[in-house]
Amino acid sequence: MTSLRVGALVVILLFAAGTPAILAMQATPEPAATPVTQPVGLVYPPAAIIHGATLGEWNARYWQWVTSLPVGENPGQDATGELCGYGQNDPVFFIPGNMPPCTVPAGIAIFLPVAGTECSTLEPPPFHGEGEDELAACAAADGDRYTNISVVVNGEEIPEVERFRAASPAFTLQLPEENILAVSAETGRAVADGYALVLAPLPPGEHEIVMHVEVVDGYALPDKTLRLTVVKPDAEG
Repeated sequence: MTSLRVGALVVILLFAAGTPAILAMQATPEPAATPVTQPVGLVYPPAAIIHGATLGEWNARYWQWVTSLPVGENPGQDATGELCGYGQNDPVFFIPGNMPPCTVPAGIAIFLPVAGTECSTLEPPPFHGEGEDELAACAAADGDRYTNISVVVNGEEIPEVERFRAASPAFTLQLPEENILAVSAETGRAVADGYALVLAPLPPGEHEIVMHVEVVDGYALPDKTLRLTVVKPDAEG
């Protein structure tokens, strides 16, 4: 895979214990913030819980999906878009990293990889790590390369795309024979990092998304234009 391989939010609940007398003396705690579960405009906020998962967790699921499909059947290698939905059954639709034209069911959120990578215990350097810390550092080093990112959906620019960088928790990769990482068919661990958006469900019809990414040395990568066709489910289905 190339370095533009399109990446953990850990929620820690702290519980205090004490006698009733001590608790009575304590100030009434502030109510816990309710996680955002709905999109704001075109996109879910970076800290949103989307169908039960964070942006970083969806990043992990994206990589598990795309690496589980062998060469010849992998949507990320299909320029026609005919394989876009292959192997997908999540409540969020993954867009392949090569951005082919895709047909997406109406009413479903859309995971849009923008720039980033994963590192695993299965790959050779520079995408190799052994422990979770090494894997996270490896993936973060690639994520650090990107700057001046913009995403425009149907002519409307998503503000502050830099907020949408997300590192995943460590996750399991199960690679098939003839996998797109060109390594042995094994099971290993990985961490992903990078920029990605989860778009709110788009209305039926044609949609255009344009992405611009630069790297820190000032080089601008070729812009990517993604064309989506959103269709209503078969009324008889």
